Amino acid sequence: MPRRISEQELLTELLGGLRRGGGVVFEVTGSPGSGRTAVLRRVADQITGQGIRAVAARAAVESDVDAVVLTDVLAELGAEADGSTAALCRVVLDAAPLVLLVDDAQWLDERSTGSLRAVLRRIHRAPVAVVLATAGLGTAAEDVLAELAEDDSVTAPPWYLVDLPESVVDDERIARTLHLVSEPDMRLLRVMAVCGGRFESSLVHGLAELDHVDRAMTRLRGLGLVATDEPSLADGVTRAVLATMSGDQRDRLRSDAAVLGHQAVLGFDRMSALLVEAPPVGTAWARLVLQREARVLAGAGRTAEAARLLVRALSEPADTATRAEVLIQLAQCELDHAPEAADRRLVQVLHLTGPGMSGPRLRAADALACRERSGVARRAIETALAHPHLAEFEQEALRGLHCYAVSVTGEPDELGFPAVPALPDQLADPVRQGVAAWRLARGARGGAVELAARALAVRGPGPLTPRLAAAEALTWAGEYETALAGINAVLVDGRRYGSRAAVVEAMLQRCSVRLRQRRIVEAAEELAAVEAELPRDSWTPFLRARHMVLEVVLLLAAGLTDDAREALVRETATGAAHGLTHAWRLFAQGLVELVPEPATAARTFVDCGRWLRDAGVVNPAVLPWRLLAAVGWRAAGEVAHADALIAETHDLAVRWGVPAVLRESQEFADLARGVPAGEAAGAVVAGLFPGLLARHPVAVGS
Repeated sequence: MPRRISEQELLTELLGGLRRGGGVVFEVTGSPGSGRTAVLRRVADQITGQGIRAVAARAAVESDVDAVVLTDVLAELGAEADGSTAALCRVVLDAAPLVLLVDDAQWLDERSTGSLRAVLRRIHRAPVAVVLATAGLGTAAEDVLAELAEDDSVTAPPWYLVDLPESVVDDERIARTLHLVSEPDMRLLRVMAVCGGRFESSLVHGLAELDHVDRAMTRLRGLGLVATDEPSLADGVTRAVLATMSGDQRDRLRSDAAVLGHQAVLGFDRMSALLVEAPPVGTAWARLVLQREARVLAGAGRTAEAARLLVRALSEPADTATRAEVLIQLAQCELDHAPEAADRRLVQVLHLTGPGMSGPRLRAADALACRERSGVARRAIETALAHPHLAEFEQEALRGLHCYAVSVTGEPDELGFPAVPALPDQLADPVRQGVAAWRLARGARGGAVELAARALAVRGPGPLTPRLAAAEALTWAGEYETALAGINAVLVDGRRYGSRAAVVEAMLQRCSVRLRQRRIVEAAEELAAVEAELPRDSWTPFLRARHMVLEVVLLLAAGLTDDAREALVRETATGAAHGLTHAWRLFAQGLVELVPEPATAARTFVDCGRWLRDAGVVNPAVLPWRLLAAVGWRAAGEVAHADALIAETHDLAVRWGVPAVLRESQEFADLARGVPAGEAAGAVVAGLFPGLLARHPVAVGS
C-alpha cells in the first residue's frame, strides 16, 4: 500500500531513500492545473542543487512516436542503446544515484508503460528515485501504476502518494459542458486558460485566431464557462480546459503568449507571470523581465516569489558573467528562506570561469565572507584563486577576503584550517587594507587606524566586508564618527547592490557604536531592526551569538535581568558552538551570572578569554572580559586574580596605544578595584551593573 505524504515531505523521503541505497517511487496526483508540473520542477531544482542527477521526461496525450518517454530518457542519459526495455533498465541502474521525473504519466503509451513497469521492479537494487505526475483520469497507464503501487512483494520499492489540493468546484458539470463546445470556441478557452487575466482581450483574440470573438464569448458565458463580469474563466474551468491539452500544447501556447505579450509591451508583473510558467523563450528580454520583476518583489519583502522568477531566468541563454549576476541576485533572495541554498549559489559563481567574471566573482566571495560561514567561504575562495588569468587586483582582493574568512570565526588549527600568513606592512589594495586593519586591531597592534581610514575611502560596488572590518577597527579605537560614516556608507551601498548580509552586519555594528556613545534607545531600535531585515532562522551561529550579546547587554542595562536570562537560554538552546561563537555565548553567560554568582561569572569570563586568545583576539576594546572577570574575582575575595587581570588589561591597552581605550580601561579598573569582597559585594555590583554596561558596552566584532 502506498503511504500518503505531503508535498513538503517529498524531498525528505526522496533523499532518505537515495541515502539508504535503494529505489523509491513517488506519485504526485492532482487534477490539471493543480501544480503537478511545478512540483516536479521544484524537486528537480532542489535535487540538482545538491549535486544529484535528475532526468525529466513528459508523456504526450497524442504522439506519433512509439515509446517516446523511453526514447527521451535514453537520450537524456546519453546512452547508445537500442531503445529496448532491457537497455532502459541497464542504463537507469548504471546511472544511479538518479532521480527520474515523468510528467503527465497518465498519457504514457503502451510500450513506455511496459518499460516503466520493468524499471520500477528493479530499482530496489540501486539508489534510483522515480517521481510520477498523474492527473487521476483513470487511463490505462494509471491503472498499471495503481497495480504496481499495491504490489506487496519483498522486492517492491517504497511507494509514496502526494495528493495535491484542489478547489471545490463541480468538475463533472464542467467536463460535460466542455464536450458541447465547438473546436473554435475551445481554442479560445485554451488561450484564456493559459493566459489567465494577464492579457488584454485583443491579444487573447489574436492567439485564438477567431474572427467573431464576441459571439464566442457570449456563447461561453451562457454555458457558465466564462465569468459574466469580466473576460476570465469561471472557477474550475481553467483546470478542466488544461486537462484537454498535453504538456507540449500548453508549453507552446504559453511561449506564443509570452512573445505576443512582449510585442504588446505588457507590464513587467504580467509578463513575468506568463514567463514563469512558460518554457525558455531563448532571448535576453525574457531574462531581463524576470530579473526586473524579481527586484521589485524582493524590495517588497516577497523574496520567495522573487527567487522563483530568478530560477526561471536561469533557463534563458546568457553568457557566463550574466548567469553569475543572476545567481548572485538569486542568492540574495534566498538568504532569508533558504540560506544554505543561497551559499551554494555563491559557491557556484566562484567555480565559473570566463570573460567578465572579475566583478561577479568578487561580489560572490564578498557575500560568502560576510556570511561568516568560514569553512564554506574559505574553500570557495581558494577555488576562485586557482582560476588562471586572474587580474592582479582580483588576486589581491580574493586573498584579503580569504584571510578574513579564515580569521573571522577563529580556531584555524583546531578546525584544520591552514595557517593564515601575515599580511605585509605596505598594502595598496583597499580590500587587504581593511582586513589588515581589523586583524591588527584584534591583536592590539599599532597601525590599524591609518589602514582602516584608507580602506573606508573606497566606495562603489566592490567588496563590502573589508569596509565593515575597517569600520570595526575604528570603533575599537574610539573613532566613532568616522566608523559610523563608514558603516552608513556600507548600508547605502549594500542596499543599492543587494548585499543583504552586509546590510545586517552594518546594522549590528551601528548598534554597537550607539551603545559605546551611550545612545541606548537608538541602539535598541537598531538591534530590533536586524530581525526585520533578515529572519532569525536564516542567521549563522556567529551572527546569532553576537546579536544575543548585544540584546543581553541592553536588557541588563535596563535592569531587565529575567529577560536577559531568557534571551541567553533561548540562544543556548540552538545547539553547540565553537570558536568565537562559543566565546560570545560565554561572555553573555558571564554577564547574566555576574550579580548573583560573581565567582562563577569570573570563571566564565576567563573561559571566554581563552577562546578569544586562541582566535588571536586580545584587544581589551573588543570584549572587556578581563575587567568583568576582575569584578567577579574581587567580589569572591580572589584579589590576586583580579589584580592580575587588571594589570594585563592595562598592558594591552598601552600596547594598543589608543588614548580613549586606555582612559576607559583605567576607569573600569578603578571600578573593579572598588568592589568589596564577601556579602557586601552583591549589592555593590548590582548597583554598578546597569551604569557600568552603559558606559563600557561590548563591540560587535570578532
